[in-house]
Amino acid sequence: MNYTRLKELYEADGEKRFAVNVLNMIHEGKLNAENFSLKGLWEAMGRPDFARDRRIMDVAVTEAEFKEAVDSSTFPKITGALINKVVQEAYDLEYGIGDQLVTKIKATQLDDVIVGFADDDVMQLVPELMPYQEGSVTEKYHKIKSRKFGRIVSVSDEMVKFDQTNQVVSRAKRVGEMAKAKYEEIVIGAVTGYVNSGQYASWRPAGTAVQLYSATSTDPYSTAAGTLDNLLTNTLADETDLDEATAAIAGYTDENGVLMGITPKILFTAMALLGIGRRITRTQAITTANFVQKTYDVYSQELGIKHIYSPYVDSLKGPKYWYYGDPKKQFVYTEVFPLRTFQAKKGNDQEFERDVLFRFKARFMGGCGAVTNRYVFGCTGAS
Repeated sequence: MNYTRLKELYEADGEKRFAVNVLNMIHEGKLNAENFSLKGLWEAMGRPDFARDRRIMDVAVTEAEFKEAVDSSTFPKITGALINKVVQEAYDLEYGIGDQLVTKIKATQLDDVIVGFADDDVMQLVPELMPYQEGSVTEKYHKIKSRKFGRIVSVSDEMVKFDQTNQVVSRAKRVGEMAKAKYEEIVIGAVTGYVNSGQYASWRPAGTAVQLYSATSTDPYSTAAGTLDNLLTNTLADETDLDEATAAIAGYTDENGVLMGITPKILFTAMALLGIGRRITRTQAITTANFVQKTYDVYSQELGIKHIYSPYVDSLKGPKYWYYGDPKKQFVYTEVFPLRTFQAKKGNDQEFERDVLFRFKARFMGGCGAVTNRYVFGCTGAS
Protein backbone atom coordinates (compact mmCIF):
# COMPACT_ATOMS: atom_id res chain seq x y z
CA MET A 1 0.00 0.00 0.00
CA ASN A 2 1.60 3.29 -1.10
CA TYR A 3 2.10 6.50 0.85
CA THR A 4 -0.78 8.35 -0.85
CA ARG A 5 -3.33 5.68 0.00
CA LEU A 6 -2.13 5.43 3.60
CA LYS A 7 -2.34 9.21 4.00
CA GLU A 8 -5.88 9.23 2.61
CA LEU A 9 -6.96 6.56 5.07
CA TYR A 10 -5.29 8.34 7.97
CA GLU A 11 -6.89 11.70 7.20
CA ALA A 12 -10.30 10.18 6.54
CA ASP A 13 -10.48 7.81 9.54
CA GLY A 14 -8.49 9.55 12.24
CA GLU A 15 -5.68 7.99 14.24
CA LYS A 16 -7.59 5.39 16.25
CA ARG A 17 -9.73 4.01 13.42
CA PHE A 18 -6.76 4.13 11.05
CA ALA A 19 -4.69 2.09 13.50
CA VAL A 20 -7.45 -0.49 13.94
CA ASN A 21 -7.87 -0.89 10.18
CA VAL A 22 -4.13 -1.18 9.47
CA LEU A 23 -3.55 -3.64 12.34
CA ASN A 24 -6.37 -5.85 11.12
CA MET A 25 -5.08 -5.69 7.53
CA ILE A 26 -1.70 -6.92 8.82
CA HIS A 27 -3.26 -9.81 10.73
CA GLU A 28 -5.43 -10.72 7.73
CA GLY A 29 -2.39 -10.70 5.42
CA LYS A 30 -3.57 -7.78 3.28
CA LEU A 31 -0.59 -5.73 4.43
CA ASN A 32 2.73 -7.57 4.56
CA ALA A 33 6.46 -7.20 4.02
CA GLU A 34 5.94 -6.98 0.26
CA ASN A 35 3.58 -4.00 0.18
CA PHE A 36 4.43 -2.12 3.39
CA SER A 37 6.82 0.79 3.92
CA LEU A 38 7.94 2.13 7.30
CA LYS A 39 8.74 5.51 5.81
CA GLY A 40 5.44 5.63 3.95
CA LEU A 41 3.55 4.92 7.18
CA TRP A 42 5.61 7.48 9.10
CA GLU A 43 4.99 10.22 6.55
CA ALA A 44 1.30 9.35 6.12
CA MET A 45 0.84 9.82 9.87
CA GLY A 46 2.50 13.25 9.86
CA ARG A 47 5.96 12.11 10.96
CA PRO A 48 5.16 11.32 14.63
CA ASP A 49 7.92 11.75 17.21
CA PHE A 50 7.55 8.28 18.80
CA ALA A 51 7.36 9.81 22.25
CA ARG A 52 5.31 7.28 24.23
CA ASP A 53 5.13 3.70 25.47
CA ARG A 54 3.36 1.18 23.33
CA ARG A 55 2.31 -2.45 23.41
CA ILE A 56 2.24 -4.84 20.46
CA MET A 57 -1.24 -5.77 19.30
CA ASP A 58 -0.85 -9.45 18.45
CA VAL A 59 -4.50 -10.20 17.68
CA ALA A 60 -7.21 -8.57 15.57
CA VAL A 61 -8.91 -5.76 17.53
CA THR A 62 -11.97 -3.55 17.55
CA GLU A 63 -11.85 0.22 17.75
CA ALA A 64 -13.19 0.11 21.32
CA GLU A 65 -10.47 -2.32 22.41
CA PHE A 66 -7.77 -0.24 20.77
CA LYS A 67 -8.89 3.05 22.30
CA GLU A 68 -7.57 2.31 25.80
CA ALA A 69 -4.18 1.13 24.50
CA VAL A 70 -3.40 4.22 22.41
CA ASP A 71 -1.32 6.96 23.99
CA SER A 72 -0.42 9.21 21.07
CA SER A 73 1.26 7.84 17.97
CA THR A 74 0.04 4.49 16.65
CA PHE A 75 3.14 4.09 14.46
CA PRO A 76 5.06 1.83 16.87
CA LYS A 77 2.00 -0.37 17.41
CA ILE A 78 1.61 -0.94 13.68
CA THR A 79 5.35 -1.52 13.26
CA GLY A 80 5.29 -3.99 16.13
CA ALA A 81 2.34 -5.86 14.66
CA LEU A 82 4.16 -6.20 11.33
CA ILE A 83 7.37 -7.48 12.96
CA ASN A 84 5.40 -9.89 15.15
CA LYS A 85 3.63 -11.22 12.03
CA VAL A 86 6.88 -11.60 10.09
CA VAL A 87 8.66 -13.40 12.95
CA GLN A 88 5.77 -15.82 13.52
CA GLU A 89 5.25 -16.57 9.82
CA ALA A 90 8.97 -17.21 9.29
CA TYR A 91 8.88 -19.61 12.25
CA ASP A 92 5.83 -21.44 10.91
CA LEU A 93 7.14 -21.68 7.33
CA GLU A 94 10.64 -22.87 8.24
CA TYR A 95 11.03 -26.60 7.61
CA GLY A 96 10.88 -28.71 10.72
CA ILE A 97 9.97 -32.20 11.90
CA GLY A 98 10.22 -31.75 15.67
CA ASP A 99 6.46 -31.78 16.26
CA GLN A 100 6.25 -35.23 14.64
CA LEU A 101 8.64 -36.67 17.21
CA VAL A 102 7.26 -35.38 20.52
CA THR A 103 4.11 -35.01 22.56
CA LYS A 104 3.73 -31.43 23.79
CA ILE A 105 2.53 -30.67 27.30
CA LYS A 106 2.34 -27.45 29.30
CA ALA A 107 5.26 -27.03 31.69
CA THR A 108 4.41 -26.34 35.31
CA GLN A 109 7.93 -25.57 36.62
CA LEU A 110 11.46 -24.94 35.41
CA ASP A 111 12.67 -28.50 36.08
CA ASP A 112 9.41 -30.28 35.30
CA VAL A 113 8.43 -33.60 36.84
CA ILE A 114 6.58 -35.95 34.50
CA VAL A 115 4.72 -38.32 36.78
CA GLY A 116 3.62 -41.78 35.71
CA PHE A 117 2.56 -45.04 37.23
CA ALA A 118 3.92 -48.56 36.90
CA ASP A 119 0.86 -50.79 36.94
CA ASP A 120 0.88 -54.42 37.93
CA ASP A 121 -2.26 -55.30 35.98
CA VAL A 122 -1.22 -58.64 34.48
CA MET A 123 -4.20 -60.98 34.27
CA GLN A 124 -3.78 -63.76 36.81
CA LEU A 125 -5.23 -67.26 36.78
CA VAL A 126 -8.14 -67.55 39.21
CA PRO A 127 -8.82 -71.11 40.38
CA GLU A 128 -12.38 -72.10 41.17
CA LEU A 129 -13.69 -70.55 44.39
CA MET A 130 -10.44 -68.63 44.93
CA PRO A 131 -10.25 -64.80 45.34
CA TYR A 132 -9.06 -62.51 42.59
CA GLN A 133 -5.66 -60.89 43.08
CA GLU A 134 -5.54 -57.10 43.26
CA GLY A 135 -2.96 -55.24 41.16
CA SER A 136 -0.56 -52.71 42.69
CA VAL A 137 0.35 -49.22 41.51
CA THR A 138 3.85 -47.79 41.97
CA GLU A 139 4.54 -44.10 41.30
CA LYS A 140 7.42 -43.20 38.97
CA TYR A 141 8.66 -39.92 37.53
CA HIS A 142 11.04 -38.40 34.97
CA LYS A 143 12.44 -34.86 34.94
CA ILE A 144 12.77 -32.47 31.97
CA LYS A 145 14.38 -29.05 32.43
CA SER A 146 13.35 -26.08 30.29
CA ARG A 147 15.55 -23.40 28.75
CA LYS A 148 14.73 -19.94 27.40
CA PHE A 149 15.99 -18.64 24.04
CA GLY A 150 15.47 -15.29 22.32
CA ARG A 151 16.81 -12.44 20.17
CA ILE A 152 16.16 -8.72 19.73
CA VAL A 153 15.29 -6.79 16.57
CA SER A 154 15.97 -3.03 16.71
CA VAL A 155 14.45 -0.35 14.48
CA SER A 156 16.62 2.76 14.22
CA ASP A 157 15.77 6.30 13.23
CA GLU A 158 17.62 5.81 9.94
CA MET A 159 15.67 2.66 9.09
CA VAL A 160 12.44 4.62 9.15
CA LYS A 161 13.57 7.89 7.55
CA PHE A 162 15.60 6.19 4.80
CA ASP A 163 12.93 3.51 4.30
CA GLN A 164 15.01 0.44 5.11
CA THR A 165 11.87 -1.68 5.52
CA ASN A 166 13.42 -4.65 3.76
CA GLN A 167 16.31 -4.68 6.23
CA VAL A 168 13.95 -4.69 9.20
CA VAL A 169 11.80 -7.43 7.66
CA SER A 170 14.87 -9.50 6.80
CA ARG A 171 16.08 -9.36 10.40
CA ALA A 172 12.64 -10.27 11.72
CA LYS A 173 12.41 -13.23 9.34
CA ARG A 174 15.82 -14.44 10.39
CA VAL A 175 14.80 -14.33 14.05
CA GLY A 176 11.73 -16.46 13.28
CA GLU A 177 13.74 -18.94 11.22
CA MET A 178 16.45 -19.27 13.86
CA ALA A 179 13.85 -19.76 16.60
CA LYS A 180 12.46 -22.72 14.64
CA ALA A 181 15.99 -24.06 14.09
CA LYS A 182 16.71 -23.88 17.83
CA TYR A 183 13.46 -25.70 18.65
CA GLU A 184 14.40 -28.42 16.16
CA GLU A 185 17.87 -28.73 17.68
CA ILE A 186 16.41 -29.13 21.18
CA VAL A 187 13.93 -31.81 20.14
CA ILE A 188 16.31 -33.77 17.93
CA GLY A 189 19.07 -33.56 20.52
CA ALA A 190 16.70 -35.29 22.95
CA VAL A 191 15.45 -37.90 20.46
CA THR A 192 18.97 -38.87 19.40
CA GLY A 193 20.24 -39.10 22.98
CA TYR A 194 22.88 -36.47 22.25
CA VAL A 195 23.32 -35.45 25.91
CA ASN A 196 23.54 -38.23 28.51
CA SER A 197 24.63 -36.31 31.58
CA GLY A 198 23.60 -33.24 33.54
CA GLN A 199 20.27 -31.47 33.93
CA TYR A 200 19.60 -31.33 30.19
CA ALA A 201 20.19 -35.02 29.50
CA SER A 202 17.80 -36.77 27.10
CA TRP A 203 16.62 -39.17 29.80
CA ARG A 204 16.41 -38.47 33.55
CA PRO A 205 14.38 -41.18 35.31
CA ALA A 206 13.86 -40.23 38.96
CA GLY A 207 15.84 -37.06 38.15
CA THR A 208 19.11 -38.88 37.45
CA ALA A 209 20.67 -38.64 33.98
CA VAL A 210 21.36 -42.00 32.34
CA GLN A 211 22.28 -43.11 28.82
CA LEU A 212 19.18 -43.46 26.69
CA TYR A 213 20.40 -45.79 23.92
CA SER A 214 22.57 -48.73 24.89
CA ALA A 215 22.92 -52.47 24.46
CA THR A 216 22.33 -52.58 28.23
CA SER A 217 19.84 -49.73 28.68
CA THR A 218 18.38 -49.95 32.18
CA ASP A 219 15.04 -48.58 33.37
CA PRO A 220 15.26 -48.06 37.15
CA TYR A 221 11.52 -48.60 37.42
CA SER A 222 11.61 -51.99 35.75
CA THR A 223 10.95 -55.01 37.93
CA ALA A 224 11.71 -57.39 35.05
CA ALA A 225 15.06 -59.14 35.09
CA GLY A 226 17.93 -58.05 32.88
CA THR A 227 18.46 -54.96 30.73
CA LEU A 228 17.04 -53.66 27.46
CA ASP A 229 18.99 -53.57 24.18
CA ASN A 230 17.71 -50.53 22.26
CA LEU A 231 20.83 -49.86 20.19
CA LEU A 232 21.89 -51.54 16.95
CA THR A 233 24.96 -50.95 14.77
CA ASN A 234 23.39 -51.85 11.41
CA THR A 235 24.03 -49.69 8.37
CA LEU A 236 20.67 -48.69 6.87
CA ALA A 237 20.80 -50.41 3.48
CA ASP A 238 17.46 -52.12 2.82
CA GLU A 239 14.30 -53.44 4.46
CA THR A 240 16.19 -56.25 6.21
CA ASP A 241 17.72 -53.67 8.54
CA LEU A 242 14.23 -52.55 9.53
CA ASP A 243 13.27 -56.19 9.99
CA GLU A 244 16.00 -56.68 12.59
CA ALA A 245 14.98 -53.56 14.50
CA THR A 246 11.29 -54.56 14.25
CA ALA A 247 12.06 -58.02 15.60
CA ALA A 248 13.85 -56.48 18.58
CA ILE A 249 11.01 -54.02 19.31
CA ALA A 250 8.47 -56.82 19.00
CA GLY A 251 10.05 -58.48 22.04
CA TYR A 252 10.01 -55.40 24.29
CA THR A 253 8.21 -55.76 27.59
CA ASP A 254 6.93 -53.19 30.10
CA GLU A 255 8.19 -52.63 33.63
CA ASN A 256 6.57 -55.85 34.76
CA GLY A 257 7.83 -58.03 31.94
CA VAL A 258 4.57 -58.01 29.95
CA LEU A 259 4.81 -57.85 26.14
CA MET A 260 4.02 -54.30 24.95
CA GLY A 261 3.04 -54.95 21.32
CA ILE A 262 4.72 -51.81 19.88
CA THR A 263 3.99 -50.89 16.25
CA PRO A 264 6.80 -48.76 14.70
CA LYS A 265 5.49 -45.66 12.91
CA ILE A 266 8.54 -43.51 12.17
CA LEU A 267 11.89 -44.08 10.48
CA PHE A 268 13.98 -41.06 11.47
CA THR A 269 17.33 -40.69 9.74
CA ALA A 270 20.27 -38.41 9.11
CA MET A 271 19.81 -36.28 6.02
CA ALA A 272 22.59 -38.27 4.33
CA LEU A 273 20.20 -41.27 4.39
CA LEU A 274 17.31 -39.42 2.74
CA GLY A 275 17.37 -41.46 -0.47
CA ILE A 276 17.69 -44.90 1.07
CA GLY A 277 15.12 -44.05 3.75
CA ARG A 278 12.52 -43.07 1.18
CA ARG A 279 13.24 -46.12 -0.92
CA ILE A 280 12.90 -48.51 2.03
CA THR A 281 9.64 -47.04 3.36
CA ARG A 282 7.99 -47.01 -0.05
CA THR A 283 8.47 -50.66 -0.83
CA GLN A 284 9.77 -54.00 0.34
CA ALA A 285 10.38 -55.19 -3.21
CA ILE A 286 11.63 -53.08 -6.10
CA THR A 287 10.41 -53.92 -9.59
CA THR A 288 12.58 -52.71 -12.45
CA ALA A 289 10.64 -51.58 -15.53
CA ASN A 290 11.80 -50.33 -18.92
CA PHE A 291 9.91 -47.55 -20.70
CA VAL A 292 11.18 -46.05 -23.96
CA GLN A 293 14.58 -47.62 -23.40
CA LYS A 294 14.90 -46.03 -19.96
CA THR A 295 15.07 -48.05 -16.76
CA TYR A 296 12.98 -47.05 -13.75
CA ASP A 297 12.52 -48.46 -10.24
CA VAL A 298 8.78 -48.89 -9.73
CA TYR A 299 7.70 -48.83 -6.08
CA SER A 300 4.97 -51.38 -5.64
CA GLN A 301 3.65 -50.72 -2.13
CA GLU A 302 3.87 -48.57 0.99
CA LEU A 303 5.10 -49.98 4.30
CA GLY A 304 2.91 -47.72 6.42
CA ILE A 305 6.05 -46.30 8.04
CA LYS A 306 6.76 -42.59 7.65
CA HIS A 307 10.30 -41.52 6.83
CA ILE A 308 11.50 -38.19 8.22
CA TYR A 309 15.00 -36.76 8.33
CA SER A 310 16.98 -33.83 9.66
CA PRO A 311 20.48 -32.37 9.21
CA TYR A 312 20.68 -32.14 13.01
CA VAL A 313 21.09 -35.92 13.14
CA ASP A 314 24.11 -35.59 10.83
CA SER A 315 25.66 -32.78 12.88
CA LEU A 316 24.85 -34.07 16.38
CA LYS A 317 25.39 -37.82 15.89
CA GLY A 318 26.70 -38.58 12.39
CA PRO A 319 25.55 -39.23 8.80
CA LYS A 320 24.88 -42.96 9.35
CA TYR A 321 22.60 -42.73 12.40
CA TRP A 322 18.93 -43.69 12.22
CA TYR A 323 16.09 -44.22 14.68
CA TYR A 324 13.00 -46.39 14.45
CA GLY A 325 9.82 -46.75 16.47
CA ASP A 326 7.00 -44.62 17.90
CA PRO A 327 8.77 -41.48 19.23
CA LYS A 328 5.65 -39.58 20.33
CA LYS A 329 5.13 -42.21 23.03
CA GLN A 330 8.70 -41.87 24.27
CA PHE A 331 9.49 -38.13 24.09
CA VAL A 332 7.79 -35.13 25.69
CA TYR A 333 8.32 -31.42 24.99
CA THR A 334 7.46 -29.33 28.05
CA GLU A 335 6.42 -25.89 26.82
CA VAL A 336 6.68 -22.96 29.22
CA PHE A 337 5.60 -20.54 26.50
CA PRO A 338 5.68 -20.68 22.67
CA LEU A 339 7.39 -18.14 20.42
CA ARG A 340 6.20 -14.65 21.37
CA THR A 341 7.19 -11.10 20.41
CA PHE A 342 7.39 -8.17 22.83
CA GLN A 343 8.22 -4.48 22.49
CA ALA A 344 10.54 -2.59 24.83
CA LYS A 345 9.07 0.29 26.81
CA LYS A 346 9.99 3.86 26.02
CA GLY A 347 13.15 5.10 27.71
CA ASN A 348 15.54 2.16 27.32
CA ASP A 349 19.27 2.97 27.07
CA GLN A 350 19.55 1.98 23.42
CA GLU A 351 17.36 4.93 22.36
CA PHE A 352 19.98 7.45 23.39
CA GLU A 353 23.14 5.44 22.71
CA ARG A 354 22.28 4.05 19.26
CA ASP A 355 19.32 6.16 17.99
CA VAL A 356 17.07 3.13 18.33
CA LEU A 357 13.40 4.01 18.04
CA PHE A 358 11.92 0.64 18.95
CA ARG A 359 13.22 -2.71 20.14
CA PHE A 360 11.37 -5.99 19.68
CA LYS A 361 12.18 -9.20 21.53
CA ALA A 362 11.23 -12.69 20.33
CA ARG A 363 11.55 -15.59 22.76
CA PHE A 364 10.38 -19.09 23.59
CA MET A 365 10.99 -21.48 26.46
CA GLY A 366 10.73 -25.24 26.84
CA GLY A 367 12.55 -28.52 27.32
CA CYS A 368 12.53 -31.99 25.83
CA GLY A 369 13.29 -35.46 27.11
CA ALA A 370 12.32 -39.12 27.24
CA VAL A 371 9.84 -40.64 29.69
CA THR A 372 10.75 -44.23 28.78
CA ASN A 373 13.40 -46.16 26.83
CA ARG A 374 11.06 -48.65 25.18
CA TYR A 375 9.47 -47.10 22.09
CA VAL A 376 12.43 -46.05 19.91
CA PHE A 377 15.41 -48.04 18.65
CA GLY A 378 18.69 -46.24 17.93
CA CYS A 379 21.13 -47.40 15.24
CA THR A 380 24.69 -46.14 14.73
CA GLY A 381 25.12 -47.46 11.17
CA ALA A 382 28.64 -48.57 12.07
CA SER A 383 28.43 -52.06 10.59
